[in-house]
Amino acid sequence: MEVIRSIENMQPLESSVVTIGNYDGIHLGHQDILKHIIETAKKESIPSCLITFDPYPAYILSNDSKPMNLQDIDSKLAALEEMGVDKVLVIPFTLEFSRMSAEGFSENIIKRLFNPKLISVGENHYFGFNKRGDISFLTKFCHENNIDLHTPEIRVLHGKPISSTLTRGLIYDGLLDQVPSLLGKFYGFNVVTVHGSNRGKSMNYPTANFIPLSKYQMIPEGGVYLSRVLLDGEEYFGMANIGYRPTFNEKKFVMEVHILSDKFSDLYDKRFYIEFLNKIRNEIKFESKEYLIKQIENDKEVCIKLIDSFKEKYEI
Repeated sequence: MEVIRSIENMQPLESSVVTIGNYDGIHLGHQDILKHIIETAKKESIPSCLITFDPYPAYILSNDSKPMNLQDIDSKLAALEEMGVDKVLVIPFTLEFSRMSAEGFSENIIKRLFNPKLISVGENHYFGFNKRGDISFLTKFCHENNIDLHTPEIRVLHGKPISSTLTRGLIYDGLLDQVPSLLGKFYGFNVVTVHGSNRGKSMNYPTANFIPLSKYQMIPEGGVYLSRVLLDGEEYFGMANIGYRPTFNEKKFVMEVHILSDKFSDLYDKRFYIEFLNKIRNEIKFESKEYLIKQIENDKEVCIKLIDSFKEKYEI
């Protein structure tokens, strides 16, 4: 897969099949569109292409600085390559770029650079300044330029359209076990270990502290989670804790994971991918360290019981 990281470096194509969007998380609705452009492109012997943006436009256009990305750009590109997309144009999203009109985007980027035979987007898709490039605008543009327009049937879960926003809502509410219904996989992200206070080790539950590789990464709410660590082609179930360690009156936000395997040594100074499978409980302040240790023992038992059911249900 070819990745082009600026408009200036994009060589105009003779023809293509194109989709446009953030594709954050690449949920099942996204996957429907991507499969369609890949299949169509193969039949026509032309490249399948995605026009996407980095960083997430909301960080440039909104005052809300709370991390919300479901995927960092490298994870997104890896997933797109695995699906079979041929070319991805990653447009650096800036305030200046955000002022480009829908007419300018459609003429100077879509038409001039991609000359598409077909465009596939969701019904609620839009682009351009003030969101002018909605589906009615795109329908007119495609008709005028003899381009086929494909809008797939919207996937629905419990009466709500599958979307990145709905996925974020599930993560925010701690409903991590429902996320595979939207993404086709569990929620997770790339992390790197950092040195901690050895608090877990002192309680006979050694943990590896970690931070996301992307500063924009959405973090699950505070609590204890059944997790899975993917490292060097191997997988290890773990018990992750996210929060402020209220029992010890700490003020620093901490993410840590205890591996539920005697065969594993440590995660120090390593990068790995961590998935959050199920929320066990919220963060709680205990009366003493001893009460906390008893709860951790109970949490571990719950996690171990859940592992077999998760292996059977999700084939992991």
